[in-house]
Amino acid sequence: MPKYKVRKKFQDIHTNEIYEVGQEIDILVKRAEEVENNLDGSFLERIIDKKEEADES
Repeated sequence: MPKYKVRKKFQDIHTNEIYEVGQEIDILVKRAEEVENNLDGSFLERIIDKKEEADES
């Protein structure tokens, strides 16, 4: 599951969990896209680890 870094504080509409700035969370790409559609693209930043970079090459 991909990791994302929270860039702006927000509350998850499904779980009511509050995500703080700088927090790293594991969510599905589909869920991250939903956050972007409901808020905007500035709330999450995908973290690409070394293994993911190797897989993409």
